[in-house]
Amino acid sequence: MKKRWGFVCLCLLVTGCARLSDVDESFLKETEEPEVEKDETPVVMKCDSETQGSLTFESKGDQIQKMTQSFSMSFTDLGINEDLDQNAIKEKINQSLDSMYQDLEGVQAVGEIVGDHVEITVTIDYTAPDHEQLMEAGLLESGKVDSAYISLEETQESYEDSGYTCTIE
Repeated sequence: MKKRWGFVCLCLLVTGCARLSDVDESFLKETEEPEVEKDETPVVMKCDSETQGSLTFESKGDQIQKMTQSFSMSFTDLGINEDLDQNAIKEKINQSLDSMYQDLEGVQAVGEIVGDHVEITVTIDYTAPDHEQLMEAGLLESGKVDSAYISLEETQESYEDSGYTCTIE
């Protein structure tokens, strides 16, 4: 008797599966959750600090696409004698920056001599690089493990907590 009930249950289960595949697909489409459109609005945020330089973030909605950081260092801070040829200084600085970032896709760093200091600009295209490499190089904090992108809102909060003044244009 138990075998018969098991057989009947198995038949009902198989029949139930067959019926689900026969359901009108237009019904299934109506019950699916609608796709949420991503905010693609271009946003530019600038963060400035008197002691640490400035940063510019370009994003689409909350998703940061690119960051440009500018800061300056005096010749003294870099251990450079001002009597040296400025072209030689610039070349050495750019060689050093190239060696630091050459293996990182989407990262560019350039140094320029301005008066008695060096202006360094680092640009990171977050759409191109491997974020793991950026974290290993110290150019990106780990943040949330499950995050699929770098949040402009959370970045603003973090920089303002660190003493920067951020404005969205």
